[in-house]
Amino acid sequence: MTLIRAPQVLTRKGSRKTQLYAEIRAGLFPPPVRLGSRYAAWLESEVDAVLKARVAGATRKQLRGIVRRLLEERRAMMPRLDV
Repeated sequence: MTLIRAPQVLTRKGSRKTQLYAEIRAGLFPPPVRLGSRYAAWLESEVDAVLKARVAGATRKQLRGIVRRLLEERRAMMPRLDV
């Protein structure tokens, strides 16, 4: 599992931070994983999956479905913490 920070995501997408976060709010891009109060990163595999779908011509509806599936997979992969 490789994590990438916002500058790398923005370079890969070719967009600005405001567009990235608008797409996250719209369900068109997966949100980052919070690793601390001031540290967040994206799973490289999730970024790659969404970008490949865009290149293949996925619609907004299809992208939302892909992001939903990726987030379900992320939740299933993360251990449950009973604190």
